[in-house]
Amino acid sequence: MNFFKQNKFFFATLVLCLTVFCCLQLVSCNSAESVKLAIDSISKEIQHKNALEEDLMLFHGVEEETQNAIQELAILSEMEKDQHRFWKTILNPTQNIYLNWKQKSPESINADITRLYDRLHDICRKNNISFQEDEKNQLNNFGSKSENLGKKYGFGLSSYDGFWPSFSKSESQLLGIQGKIIESLIEFLIESSDNEHQIVLLQLLRESVGKEDSQHIGADLFIPQNLQRKLVRFPGGIKTYVFKIKFKSHTSHARSFINQLRPPFLLRDLVVNRSDDSDVSFSSQLSPSPFSDPVESQFQSLPIVQNVESIFTLVVEYVYGIDHDIEPFIAQSLRGVKVNEEALSQFLELSGNAKIRTKIDKILSKSENP
Repeated sequence: MNFFKQNKFFFATLVLCLTVFCCLQLVSCNSAESVKLAIDSISKEIQHKNALEEDLMLFHGVEEETQNAIQELAILSEMEKDQHRFWKTILNPTQNIYLNWKQKSPESINADITRLYDRLHDICRKNNISFQEDEKNQLNNFGSKSENLGKKYGFGLSSYDGFWPSFSKSESQLLGIQGKIIESLIEFLIESSDNEHQIVLLQLLRESVGKEDSQHIGADLFIPQNLQRKLVRFPGGIKTYVFKIKFKSHTSHARSFINQLRPPFLLRDLVVNRSDDSDVSFSSQLSPSPFSDPVESQFQSLPIVQNVESIFTLVVEYVYGIDHDIEPFIAQSLRGVKVNEEALSQFLELSGNAKIRTKIDKILSKSENP
C-alpha cells in the first residue's frame, strides 16, 4: 500500500494512459467500420457511374442519327409520292375502260358486240385495212378446222358472232370491257393506215375472261406462257389483260401504231418478220464487174426491194387494276411497335396520304386492344 501511496502520480498517469488507450482503441474500431462502409459506398457509386456511362454510350450520336432519320423520312415520303404518281399514270383512271365501265345487262353487251363487228368491218374497209386469217387462226385448240371458218373476221370475238352463251352478269361485263379494248386497238390501227399501202390484219387474240368464255373462245384464245417475265402483272399487285395483234404493213404503219399505245396500254413484246410476198424487182447493174465479159455484165442484175413489207407481232398489256394501297402495309408494319406519332404524321403528310391517318389509328387501336 505504501508503494501505491508513494507512487500516486505514476499510477494516476498509468490509469490515464490506459484510459486514453482504450478510448483510442474504441475510436479506432469504430472508424475502421465507418471507413469500410465509406469505401463500399464509394465502390458502389463508381459502379453505378460506370453503368450510367455505358447506358449513355447508347445515346451517343442520337442527335445526328435523328437528323439522318428525318432526312430519310423525307426521301421515303417523296419516293412514295412518286410511286403513287407513277402508278396513277400507268393506270390512267380518266381514260381507263375498266374503271369507267358502266354496268349493262348481258343482252345489251351481246347487242354491243354484234354492232361492233359491223362497225369495225366497215371502218376497216374504208381505211384500207383487210383481213387474212392464217393457218393457226383457222384451227381450234384441238388442231381441227375451227367452226368459225367461213365467218367474217371476228376481231378476237369470233365465237360470239350470232351466238351468245349463258354468261353470268360479271363475266359478260368483262367480255364487254375486252370488246371496248379491242375496239381501241383497231382504232389505233386505223389511225396508222393510209391510202397508199394496205394493212392486213392477220391475227387478234385475247385472254379468256371466265369459265364460260373459256369453253367458247376457241382459236381467239391467247395464253402468254412464255411471256410471263415480260408482263408487268403479278398476283396481288397489278391486274392486266393481255392481247396479241399481228398484222402485215409497212414500218411507218407499225411505228404509228406503237406510238399510240399510251397507258393503260403497254407494249410488252414485239417480233418483226419479213413478209414472204414482198415485191422484188430487178434492174441492170450500173458498174460492170472487171472479171466478167463486158457484154454479159450489161445484163447482169441485182435485186432491188421496191415494196418492203413486214409482219409485226405485238403483245399488248392493258392495265385495269393496281393494288397500291399503302394503308394495309403501314398498319402491318406498325402493329406491335411503339409508334412515333410525330414521325407517322410527317410521313403521311409528305407522301400525300394524310387522309388515311384516321383509318390507320383505328387499325392500330384494334391491334392494341383486341
